[in-house]
Amino acid sequence: GVYDEGVLDMRQGVHIAAKEGCGPTSESPVVVTARADHPAVCSRVDGARMSGVRIEHHGPFGSMACVVVEAGDIRLEDCVVTGSVSIGVLICGCSTPTLQACEVQGCCGDGIKIADAAQPTVTKSRVHNNDGFGIFCTGSSSGTFTHNDVYANSNAGVAARGTCSGLFQGNLVHDGKQGGFWLEENAKCDLIENDIYMNQKSGIQVGGHSNPTVMKNIVRDGLKGGIVVHDHASGSFLQNEILRNTMAGAGGTDCACPLFHSNIITDGKGGGIVLHENCGGVFEKNQVIRNSHAGIGLKGNSNALFDGNLISDGSGYGVWVQETAMSTLQNNVIERNVRAGVVVTDTACPTLSHNIIRDGKHAGLLIRHNAKGKFRQNTLSHNVHGNIVLLEQVSSELVANIISHGPLGGIIIRGSTTATVRGNTICHNDGANIAVLDNSDPICDGNVLTNGAGRGLVVMDKARGTYRFNMIRNSELAGVYVGRDSCPELIANCISDGKAAGILLEDDATGMFTHNIVCANLNEGVAVHGRARPTMECNVVLQGGHGGIWLDENAGGTFRGNVVEDSGSNAYRCGTTTANEWRLAERNTNTAPAALAESLVEWADEKLRAPGGNKKVVLVQNPDSATAERGVAMATQCSELLGLDPARSCMVVARFLGDAGQFEDAEDLIKRTRGFLDDSGPFHMGTAARRQQWGDMSLHCAELLNKWAASSSEYSKDLMIRAAEYARDAAGVFASIQPQDASTIDSFASSLYWCALNFATVCRLGGGGQWTAETACEAAVEAVDVAHRMVTENTPPHRIAELLFVQGVLSFCRAQSIAAGHMSDQEMEGGKTLKKELFMDSLRLFETAYQHWCEAYGEKSLQTVKAITMIGVLQKELNGEEAGLEWNRKELRIREELQGEVHPRTQQARRTFTSMIDSKLSKQTGQSSTTEVSSADVAQYLEENKEFEDADMGLRKPDTMGAMGSPKTKNSPEYIRWGKVSLYCAELLNKWAASSNEYSKDIMVRAAEHSVNAVEVFSNQMAEDQEFATKYCSGLYWMGLNFATLCRLGGGGKWTTQQAYDIANSSLSDCERLRQTSPDESRAEVIFAQGVLSFCKAEAVIAGYLRSTKMDKEQLVERKFMQALQLFEQANQLWTAVYGEKHLETVKAITMIGTLLHRLQGAQAGMEWFRKELKIREELQG
Repeated sequence: GVYDEGVLDMRQGVHIAAKEGCGPTSESPVVVTARADHPAVCSRVDGARMSGVRIEHHGPFGSMACVVVEAGDIRLEDCVVTGSVSIGVLICGCSTPTLQACEVQGCCGDGIKIADAAQPTVTKSRVHNNDGFGIFCTGSSSGTFTHNDVYANSNAGVAARGTCSGLFQGNLVHDGKQGGFWLEENAKCDLIENDIYMNQKSGIQVGGHSNPTVMKNIVRDGLKGGIVVHDHASGSFLQNEILRNTMAGAGGTDCACPLFHSNIITDGKGGGIVLHENCGGVFEKNQVIRNSHAGIGLKGNSNALFDGNLISDGSGYGVWVQETAMSTLQNNVIERNVRAGVVVTDTACPTLSHNIIRDGKHAGLLIRHNAKGKFRQNTLSHNVHGNIVLLEQVSSELVANIISHGPLGGIIIRGSTTATVRGNTICHNDGANIAVLDNSDPICDGNVLTNGAGRGLVVMDKARGTYRFNMIRNSELAGVYVGRDSCPELIANCISDGKAAGILLEDDATGMFTHNIVCANLNEGVAVHGRARPTMECNVVLQGGHGGIWLDENAGGTFRGNVVEDSGSNAYRCGTTTANEWRLAERNTNTAPAALAESLVEWADEKLRAPGGNKKVVLVQNPDSATAERGVAMATQCSELLGLDPARSCMVVARFLGDAGQFEDAEDLIKRTRGFLDDSGPFHMGTAARRQQWGDMSLHCAELLNKWAASSSEYSKDLMIRAAEYARDAAGVFASIQPQDASTIDSFASSLYWCALNFATVCRLGGGGQWTAETACEAAVEAVDVAHRMVTENTPPHRIAELLFVQGVLSFCRAQSIAAGHMSDQEMEGGKTLKKELFMDSLRLFETAYQHWCEAYGEKSLQTVKAITMIGVLQKELNGEEAGLEWNRKELRIREELQGEVHPRTQQARRTFTSMIDSKLSKQTGQSSTTEVSSADVAQYLEENKEFEDADMGLRKPDTMGAMGSPKTKNSPEYIRWGKVSLYCAELLNKWAASSNEYSKDIMVRAAEHSVNAVEVFSNQMAEDQEFATKYCSGLYWMGLNFATLCRLGGGGKWTTQQAYDIANSSLSDCERLRQTSPDESRAEVIFAQGVLSFCKAEAVIAGYLRSTKMDKEQLVERKFMQALQLFEQANQLWTAVYGEKHLETVKAITMIGTLLHRLQGAQAGMEWFRKELKIREELQG
């Protein structure tokens, strides 16, 4: 029955029990209820007991709790508490009640609230579907909570505040609409062996100054993080399993300082352990496995200790330290991660010591941007893209590490790195034990570089650096290789026992080599090839197999005080055209174009060894000792073809040719190799191995022919049909190979990618061969569907981007096919057509892929630029040419930087860009689109609008490029056009350089070259036509200005500073002589240019590019500045008389007068002239 007694006030020793069969969930339960603002049941006594009763409260909202225990030890068993308009059970005072096998549900407030100093025991109960917390502990309460099921509450399942210290053991806390456990203020609860899962927010959130003990819990499948510690909280988190959470498994932020010990943190979709802000703490002996993004991510100013952890098998980075994070990582094992084992970016400065970083599928340790840090006594091995890679402006310390067995190399140093590499053992790496590239300037002291499968030390691409007291021995190739304008300093190194030359210099390398010992190398001790010019002093060169020091026919340098042993050959030799074949092969290899341009991608290690150059290509195969059945290595010695499986070597060279744009040569080489792999393939290769390589080559052809077709003006239908069939073959091969390992699955996914791309393009072209537009579209859709089914929760974002990109291409190609009439259009809801919907869908997909690729690779990547290309096409299609222009400009700049100006894809991008510029010009200048618009016209328009870089691009479009090389026939129309374009470029590039913050030497060298070309042309024509005489004078004028500026910049290209000054002086003297009788405005031009020359000479003297021989340096500088000021004032007077003060000619003189007065008399003297310049330029130029 129902007992509406007002308040049931329990008496001591009274036991209220429901009759058998009248339990709280039966059809006739015993119900104790209240309707007013008071509890249904209240207890203040000991010995009371209630069992099998249903307790309800139907009073007004905000009423007293349904059950209130103010004192005593009442025991509630098998009771149901529900319907409360506030709290279900309120336990307060110093009470010690017990709730066993009860159910607290459907309350408008908290399910169970414990306050004051209460110490309840709650066991085997269900607390669910309450509008507040499930269980809420406050004050100084404690209590024991075991084997309860807490779920589906609107706030956290369990919350603790104040100084409470309860024990929660063996509970299920799940499906909460907020978090699982939430501890705040100074709570010190113990959470042991609980199962916490499927909560909307963090499984366990610890804030305030809480200090809980969290042990042996399972925290899983949360829709946000697993465990989050923030504010000033601490706590001990021991032996927990934290898995499959949507955000980080364990997170720390603010000033938190937790201890995480012996936890398993796995399969997190947002990372394993992530620390933000000023978080600290200790993380030791944890297993951080199979997490996305990063096993450990450190941001902000976080500074924690990570000791003895295992971080492995992540689909992102092992450890990512970014922003200004610090932290110490020691004694950790970091292995088998898809991206870098450890990446340090931004200005982060961690300390890593005694870690093992191995078997990564990318770099082992990647440091970039302005990061610093100390990396000591770590062991790095078998990382695919290099054991250690330093990029940009890194200034880290690498000390006493062991770095071995890197497939791409030991340490790769790029960008403007100034790292210190000291006391490391670097051995058994392919490529190079240390490779120093770009403008890097490291210090490498006291390292041991030994047993390298490639070179010991490589310094190239304008790199510098100081290398002292290193032991470099047992290298398969040169012990030290220096090439491509590099200038290192090697002091007191020992370079010995190599299987090629000890030191090899090529190209335009220089450098200082002193007090080195070079001995027992199989080829020369020192070989100087190409146009290298080293300085070698006080070195000891002994026991060289082919002599001591060898100089090629064009090589040179300074050699003083060296001790060189005559080892059966001449100690010093000069090369001839009959140099040995092995030397030619070595040179061809080292001068291969862009051999290290992409040092962090799959094929870079093979490009390093790939032969090339202008003379010959030699393929040499040697068995790979590690994988004798599958692999071969490219050798750099010239030898006969041994027939030991040339397929892989041919694939290396074919990819190299394809990357260089030599598509036809690449396909021909692969066809030959496919024939070799038919039934007559090498005897030692089994059918499975042949099938694998057949699939590899079909896959490469599918990619190669797509790129070939894309680089032409119009996609070739024949190429695309062959590309689609190659992709189909590859997909069939890789699908049939059993069992499938990770490599095979990856190849199958790549085959589906190219299958979808190529068949989508065949659809766009209207079909061909056996394929109609519809059947090609169906084949592409099928490939996309199969690829979708391969996506898992561990698929990295950049792979998802590839799938988004190919979906975008498919939608785009379907729309294009409809537009061309190959497929029928449809009317969609809202009045849109299927074609328009497809275009909009493809743009959305490309933009998403672009964002993913930017995050993974950065904007300047050959992956990202594909999305940029397509976004430009779609923006133009949907929003007009102006919307697509910026994307086309971005594509062109990136392709020029990554692929070079002559690459077919760059030329195609330039064709697209300049056609849009032509269209823009025709619209904005009123010219008809049918009227021929020359590149010079386009450039003139852009220059007038101060779009100098676009103008330069316009002048490099295909029709202009043909005019830029000197025509063979002088006095021909082509020759005259070449002169006109050169003259225009000389002016254009000068203005472009002048409009930037600092003059660019590269731009000024090109400007100078153009002016030389213009003067050459019109000097031969001036006698025949007054127009040519005028252009000859203009050429001399720009020649004087450009070479004066080049003098100021310290020379450049093939001109020294003094040569640049002499050419400028001579040109302006000739120009002055020819313009003696010219109008004032023309004479003012020459006077102005002479002022520029005086100014530039003074600047060159200040910078040390020129020396004063007849007077003191300061006197010469002041004299030249005074001379320049007088000339500028004279030019100003003439131009003002002709044009007035508000004119673009006059303002040039005003600019320089202000500059000179500032230099000679101080800032105040130049201020008035600068103010005048600003007003005039604002009025004239905006």
